[in-house]
Amino acid sequence: MNQLPKIGRYLFRVEQYQCNVRKMLRFSSLVNIMLSAADYHSTERGFGTVYLNEMGKTWVLSRLAVEMERIPSRHEEITIETWIDKVHPLFTSRNFRALSKEGEVLGWGRSVWAMIDTTTRHPVDLMEIHNGLITTFVLSPEDEEYLNVPIDRPAKIQLEEPSLFRIDNTYFSDVDFNGHINSMRYVDHVLDIFPLSWHKKNNIKRLDIAFIAEGRPEIPIKIYGTPSHPDYLFKIMQDLPEKSDESEACRLRIRTIPLVGTDL
Repeated sequence: MNQLPKIGRYLFRVEQYQCNVRKMLRFSSLVNIMLSAADYHSTERGFGTVYLNEMGKTWVLSRLAVEMERIPSRHEEITIETWIDKVHPLFTSRNFRALSKEGEVLGWGRSVWAMIDTTTRHPVDLMEIHNGLITTFVLSPEDEEYLNVPIDRPAKIQLEEPSLFRIDNTYFSDVDFNGHINSMRYVDHVLDIFPLSWHKKNNIKRLDIAFIAEGRPEIPIKIYGTPSHPDYLFKIMQDLPEKSDESEACRLRIRTIPLVGTDL
């Protein structure tokens, strides 16, 4: 396993069902592709979710930033590159680069992950897995294939006096294999706030998302926000039966740019 390259490269094809009304890859689908690449990379190197689940452990995404120069279109083939940036005992950071078939840089991603015990839901020491083998895959500036990531790290998201926009029920389709609400379903719920006319005029340039606690399935989510162009700020809350106050699941920042020359 330690003979594998530090950067994993994975080819994907943008399928029609993954696209929006503009025939472009939905942003949530784009990020899910990146997260799939992360899973392939970790699995090949001995610390993927299948192996971890056998030991009662799993990965959880803590923070994520994705910034795009261009969103790929229907039927386009793209390559996602991913690698480990840093490793600490309780968390690791992972980077991404998205490329077109011709080698055009489409965008970048930065993320922070923790490993947790699936029973206690508490963090566990990454160094317990294969005696810290994960550290051998860190891509450092001394490596020949080192890539500098030209986007900011995930932003600290602050909201002042947010308003309640909507309460959405959560269903089976919202739940991932860890048993909590899938991270990108929050993005879909938030983007559903905006009318179709808004989506025809705006393109997502950057997404920042910070996870506070695992979202509970089959409990409605409350979407609070202070949206104003170019940044739209949101937080997702839930009323959990064992708590008297609302519980915060995550915060999101969406930065948009206007679409130019579109005819929809």
